[in-house]
Amino acid sequence: MKRIWVGAVVVLAGVFPASMADAVPIDAAVKKCLEKSVGKSATRSIERAKKLTAKQQRSVDACKRSTAPTTTIPTLPPGTESTAPTTTIPTLPPGTEPIYDLDPALSAADVAKIKEWTTLAITGHQKVFGVQVSTFTNNISRDPVWIANRDCRRHFWTTCVADRTNLFKTNWAMAGCGPSPVQLECYHVANLALFQGEDYLLLKTFVHEVHHIVQYQTHKDYEAGRAPSNTVRGDGPHWLFEGLAEWSAYYIVSDLGRTTMDATRADWRPWAARIPKALSGFETFGGRESFVNLYTLYALAVDELMKLNGNTPKSIITYYQLLGEKNPWPTAFQRAFGMTVQDFYVHFERVRPRS
Repeated sequence: MKRIWVGAVVVLAGVFPASMADAVPIDAAVKKCLEKSVGKSATRSIERAKKLTAKQQRSVDACKRSTAPTTTIPTLPPGTESTAPTTTIPTLPPGTEPIYDLDPALSAADVAKIKEWTTLAITGHQKVFGVQVSTFTNNISRDPVWIANRDCRRHFWTTCVADRTNLFKTNWAMAGCGPSPVQLECYHVANLALFQGEDYLLLKTFVHEVHHIVQYQTHKDYEAGRAPSNTVRGDGPHWLFEGLAEWSAYYIVSDLGRTTMDATRADWRPWAARIPKALSGFETFGGRESFVNLYTLYALAVDELMKLNGNTPKSIITYYQLLGEKNPWPTAFQRAFGMTVQDFYVHFERVRPRS
């Protein structure tokens, strides 16, 4: 039996484990979730079971995730508090707070940063795009093995932990949404040990991943990530899927006053100029080849698209909404951005930076 989980970086498939997990007591919140999702009769069967079937276990795990409490930020010891200027973190509306399922080994400073970056990513999308980000689960650690074990609760193939451990030794973060056994679950998984650089760049990475959640929650094509690496995703070409997330992340970080779009464009252009391949050659995941800093080209393309479209970031959300109405991506592109993708390719090749 196959199961696919859609993510922003990779999609893997595998088989359910043959063994069945031991039944465990369920608390009132989980029971209430189960009764709503699988019905009272099935919930009673779960409560009476000495051993849960794989399907029952997945239902219980999903409800545990959806009802999990948030992580409390520990108090820093006296004399260790940062003297740097503090950022006022907006308060999220009730019911929109993410679930913080974090590695207990993380420091108080790590947890505080995670909460700051996550909240700013959510409120930044609310301000710039007018969208309410769906509740999602944060699984974050500095240990790829811990991350793999947490992330593999969503996946059902026998080598998941080994595969995911190797993945998160080199991949900073990934995010997406997919149907759990009970309900839709959106998630953000990150290895904080790989985060290096200026603070605003780390914040940018969180905003980028949250934008992937916005993409999925708006167009609702949870099968998009299943496209083979040599075909175009259902929600659009690879350069557009990642370029929209990258451009939007820098736009929001700029709106927060952490950088400027002019400085960002100046950083993008030299890297993008080193990439000789036409933008149209990056429609599929497999077309990436081994170019360095490829997202700079993607983001510059979206930046040019925004200039042609009158600098209206909300057209990005319009594109996702049109996809959600089952328009093919080229149709959604033309209606949202005011030109065909082929016309845009021709225009961009004339104005893009070159070495």
